[in-house]
Amino acid sequence: MLSNIINSKSIRNEILDFIVNILIDVNEKIVLNYFNKLTPKDIDIKSSTDDFVSVADKKSEDYITKKLSNFLDNTKIIGEETAFLDKENFLSLLNEPLLWVIDPIDGTKNYINGNENFCSMISLVKHSFPIASFIYKPLQRQFIYAFKDIGAFIFDIETKISTKLNLKVDPLNQIIGSGGTKGIPEVFRKSILSNLRSFTKRVFVGSAGIETMMLVTNKIQFVFHGRVTPWDHSPLDLIIKEAGGCVYMARFKEEFNIKSKGPILAATNSNIWDEVREIAIPQSNLYRKRLI
Repeated sequence: MLSNIINSKSIRNEILDFIVNILIDVNEKIVLNYFNKLTPKDIDIKSSTDDFVSVADKKSEDYITKKLSNFLDNTKIIGEETAFLDKENFLSLLNEPLLWVIDPIDGTKNYINGNENFCSMISLVKHSFPIASFIYKPLQRQFIYAFKDIGAFIFDIETKISTKLNLKVDPLNQIIGSGGTKGIPEVFRKSILSNLRSFTKRVFVGSAGIETMMLVTNKIQFVFHGRVTPWDHSPLDLIIKEAGGCVYMARFKEEFNIKSKGPILAATNSNIWDEVREIAIPQSNLYRKRLI
């Protein structure tokens, strides 16, 4: 049955090959063809003045959706751009026992501005929890993936060899991380942002997928986001955990699922997770209380 699909190594390999080909093809045929070539009429605003969607996002999501709909007899698919257009259908799909979740261009603002920090992501979700996730950074042809309880891997596009990822636990003079606080109520957001700025070194990336790649390749030690989405955080959650990292919802230390709400924190290990959480949202902070 599909619900047990990743238990079979041969089918895991079939899934990997299929997703690798989809993500390479969609980037070669659509995403990279529009990169640095978008005009103002190719770009729209979604929920706010800094939330963009381009014609490349829409076309690439449509391409991926059509390819996935014929694969493994699983036709239930959530895409970031179609979810924005049809909220009712999006909410109903969250209850499906098995579905694909797509982010055709993660880091759209970077993509529009000619910044290389963008990627394409696909996840397979079972009963709200990710069981397989794939991220492809096309300009560098970097591909990482994970299967639940199997591990996280770097996949070499040329040699077709997978190398298992293992996070290092090197001691650091200063904790380095990425992310933001958007989505947290303003009454708490300012203090959380101030705490992170004061006691950690933060780098701006602008893409959850790229941040995930950076964490599992030991370039940063944490990612903190003020809100979650199925398409951004299914890959972040699964790949970082399968690489040996620690990921929980930041307020109450609950496991992420695609219905989760609120801030999320991912870290190289549980010690760094606890330390960053205490920095960002100290135990005395009312935001840690369930009454809020």
